[in-house]
Amino acid sequence: MSRWRWGWTCALTLGIATAQVAGERVGVVSAGNNLAVRPAPCSATLLGTVQAGMDGVVQGASQNCNDLTWLPIVWANNLQGWSATGASGTNYLAPLAGQGVFPNVAAPLAYPVRVGPNASALNVRTGPGTEYSIIVSKSAGATGWAFEAYNNTATNTVWWKIRWDDGVVGWSAEAVRGAGIYLSLVGAPRLKYRVSLQVLGAPSVGVSVNLADMNLGTTEVVAPANLVYLAGQTVTLTAPDVAPNGATFSRWIVNGATHTRRTITLRQAQHYRITLVYSPAVPASEEEFLRSLVAPWRQGQVWLPSTYDTHASGNPQFAVDFNRLSSARSGCPFYNGFLQDCNEPMLASHWGRVYTRAQSGCTGYGNYAVVVSNVRQPGSSNTYLATIYAHLNYFLAPNGAVVDAGTPIGRLGSTGSSSGPHLHYEVRYVTISGGTLTLGTRLQVLNNPRIRLSGQPLQVDFSCPISGLGYGGPAITGTAPLGTLPANIEPPCAPYNCPGGLTEQGDLPDFEPSRCTSDLPETLTLHLADVNGDGCVDDVDLLSVLLAFGETCDSGEDINWDGIVDDADLLQVLLDFGQGCESQDS
Repeated sequence: MSRWRWGWTCALTLGIATAQVAGERVGVVSAGNNLAVRPAPCSATLLGTVQAGMDGVVQGASQNCNDLTWLPIVWANNLQGWSATGASGTNYLAPLAGQGVFPNVAAPLAYPVRVGPNASALNVRTGPGTEYSIIVSKSAGATGWAFEAYNNTATNTVWWKIRWDDGVVGWSAEAVRGAGIYLSLVGAPRLKYRVSLQVLGAPSVGVSVNLADMNLGTTEVVAPANLVYLAGQTVTLTAPDVAPNGATFSRWIVNGATHTRRTITLRQAQHYRITLVYSPAVPASEEEFLRSLVAPWRQGQVWLPSTYDTHASGNPQFAVDFNRLSSARSGCPFYNGFLQDCNEPMLASHWGRVYTRAQSGCTGYGNYAVVVSNVRQPGSSNTYLATIYAHLNYFLAPNGAVVDAGTPIGRLGSTGSSSGPHLHYEVRYVTISGGTLTLGTRLQVLNNPRIRLSGQPLQVDFSCPISGLGYGGPAITGTAPLGTLPANIEPPCAPYNCPGGLTEQGDLPDFEPSRCTSDLPETLTLHLADVNGDGCVDDVDLLSVLLAFGETCDSGEDINWDGIVDDADLLQVLLDFGQGCESQDS
């Protein structure tokens, strides 16, 4: 026999003696304040009393004695015995939602509740406590579905998260000790299911939700979010055509299946993992992309651009180095002093997918990141513009993650062929072919009227030599606000890495910039199946894909960029297995 029997709800209202099922919750209404607890029905012995608002759990079937109905109950204050449910047409008890007894009330199901019997107006708040603001007040008789419980031990109160019949969702107190019951159970519970709603391609999106079964109008939730719906409900979700960041709707991925219409309806009683995928707005032209690059450091900081004769394989205008300034001036040498910039967060200059790689020793770029945009080279179907950030200390973005402009991707360092901490920055074309990403031709980044960083021209003055840097130019100010960052991790930023450079270090202080002159080659191929970015496609990468299989995510495991980790990604790892590993063994 099911433990959920609801005849007693009507029985209390009508004053009819009806058997009650063990395990159901009850609470003392105001009329039952100081309710007697006895060792047996009609016993003259008093074990104690319970005040209005106290909750308890029924331990067995009711019994009748002297025209009264008695229930065996364990109360929240650990008092246990028999209590009368009412007398002379007055009810002392009300049925309650949930399972257990305070402070361990749980909500494994969703419960229909009604305001009353002791509340003429019940506040609905933004959180489970009186310190939260009031959304609205509900008058006696208002109904809704309670689906989440919070036991507030500081106030001896059970709070319920309720979706009211008019669509309002908020928290209300079940009862107040001494005052009575504010929320009573009024029907059979339902199984509840959860919808985990994620977004790819946009930070957040407002999604229209219609729960037709509950007579609600359409409401809006801001994804990412977790939703609750009930067995038997029909849930309709509608995505906006354009996200707040300008990205356009692409598709839904519902438990691994793709749906291309903006409106989807969930009819099956089950848990759902849903990802809403947006395609970022593509700049109208390559020129628009280059003019819209964001300076790769936080808002308000000032950094000096510099280059030297052998930079970028002898093309000094095709790469730039940056160091942080204490202040700047308009003329040569363009600065009034440097600040220690080890471990400064470096930010993505544009939307894109970031790939992180490391080169060991005093060669190449050290720890570097490549952010690949969605801007294609004119006339090409698989070559894109990308920016490169080299000599990082360590990474702040996972390999393969999709990032927005201004997202922290790493901390500045002096890894690779670098004698002093600085950011080496390039703009390149990169080509995606199968499971590979090839770094291709550099674009002229300095003294190029097409390029702006946060709206500022990126220039150096070749008639302005600066000791230890080569040539300097007008400073660039950061504009991107910096959000919360993880704490610094080991290793700390080493001020100097390689010997030599444009100047010998000698006794230079830590904040004195200095350079080595070795760069990456003009072309370099990365294997996208190298999920962890260690340069070798091996069993670690295979395991990463297997663990993420079936997930919708922006991560390195989604090798082919289709928004889901599936057999195509697994096949690419198998095809490239062993790539790059031979160079590590040599």
